[in-house]
Amino acid sequence: MKKLHHLIDKLILSLIGRSFTILTDTEPIIKRELAYLPDEFTAAFAVEEGAPSIIVKKENNRFKYFGYHYEPNNIDLRLYFKDEEFAYEVLGAKEGIRQAFSEHKIILEGDLEYAVSLIYIFEVVEAYIMSEKFSEKIIGYKFKRNISRLQLIIRALFLYREKGEI
Repeated sequence: MKKLHHLIDKLILSLIGRSFTILTDTEPIIKRELAYLPDEFTAAFAVEEGAPSIIVKKENNRFKYFGYHYEPNNIDLRLYFKDEEFAYEVLGAKEGIRQAFSEHKIILEGDLEYAVSLIYIFEVVEAYIMSEKFSEKIIGYKFKRNISRLQLIIRALFLYREKGEI
């Protein structure tokens, strides 16, 4: 069962990383929050400490997805969960990222002045991926999507990760 959780967590994290890139163009909330982050800002998300991280980087007011990396360098902000079960709760749509953050289930390392914007962007991406009922629950208001969940998932499946330096 633990291997299944690992696989599900890895797939959902990959979908979230790819969705960062896709939603940069379509979601005004993400565009607004992205403006608070400096250019060349790099963030890493992992299920737990020491696990491979997905990397997203802001370049030219857009997020780029760099896939999974082991021990990435030059990361401005790293986010991972204290426990694998906490990750499964958030990534399995049982709890929102903001709730997990407020309950200290997440560890943030790096330049923390940008953590709130990144958590909010993560939450919006999570709301796009999850069902309407869950998205309203985690966002706290009637959430209007600019792209359907199906369109987002299909586009994310065909999005290639960027190559090059991070």
